[in-house]
Amino acid sequence: DQRFITMFLDEAKLAATLNHQNIAQVYEVDQADGAYFMAMEYVHGENARAILETTLRRGWTIPLELAVMIVGGAAAGLHHAHERRGKNGQPLNIVHRDVSPANIMVGFDGRVKVLDFGIAKAEERATKTVGGTIKGKYGYMSPEQCKGHPLDRRSDIFALGIVLYELTTLRRAFKGNDDFETMKRIVAGDVVRPTVAVPGYPPELEAIVLTAMATEPSARFQTAQELVEALDTFTV
Repeated sequence: DQRFITMFLDEAKLAATLNHQNIAQVYEVDQADGAYFMAMEYVHGENARAILETTLRRGWTIPLELAVMIVGGAAAGLHHAHERRGKNGQPLNIVHRDVSPANIMVGFDGRVKVLDFGIAKAEERATKTVGGTIKGKYGYMSPEQCKGHPLDRRSDIFALGIVLYELTTLRRAFKGNDDFETMKRIVAGDVVRPTVAVPGYPPELEAIVLTAMATEPSARFQTAQELVEALDTFTV
C-alpha cells in the first residue's frame, strides 16, 4: 500500500531529524528485498506500561521521585521535538499525538526515552492526516484530540499529565466502560483528584498534574519545558 509506505517514510525521516538523549534515536531508513525498515537505537529496559502493570500485580508502589524522573525525561524529549525547526528555520510544529506509558521506555541504566513518533503531526509530512480522523490511544487523548480539533504541543502535555497521574496514583485517569465513555470523561474533565485517590499525596504535585491535565489548553503548561521546570521545583 503506497500510502502506508509514504506514511512510514514520513515517520522515519521525521524521527531521524530528532536528536536528544530522551528520544530513541533513528539510525537508518532503508529497504531490503522490497521491505522497508527503520533501524533504531536499542533501549535495554522496559516501557512505563510494563512497569505500571508489574507494580500493580505485585502490590508495590512507584516512588514519587522515580515517577517524576520518568515524566520529566519524557517531557524534555518532547520539548526537543516540539521546538524542532526545518532546514529553512521554519517551525516543524511536531506533535507526537500518541504519548502513553507504552511509548515511554525506561532503560535499566535509568535513561528515559520517548518512542514512536508514528502518528506525529508535522508540517513537513507528505501524507497529511485526513481532517477529523482520530489517531492515538483513547485513554491518553486530550479533549481537543477527542473532538477532532486542531492540535498543538499542549495536547502532548495533557497526555503526559495523564501518565504522571497514573504513575503516582496507580489508577487510570479517565477509564470508562468503553472508548466512547472514556472520551466523554476526558472532554468533561471527569477525574478523581490525586489527593482524594491517594491519602497523603503531595498537594504541590497534584497542582502540577491538574495543570498539565487542564481541559482548556490555555490553562495548561504552555510548553513541555514549563512542565520540566515545575517538576524540578517540586523535586527540590
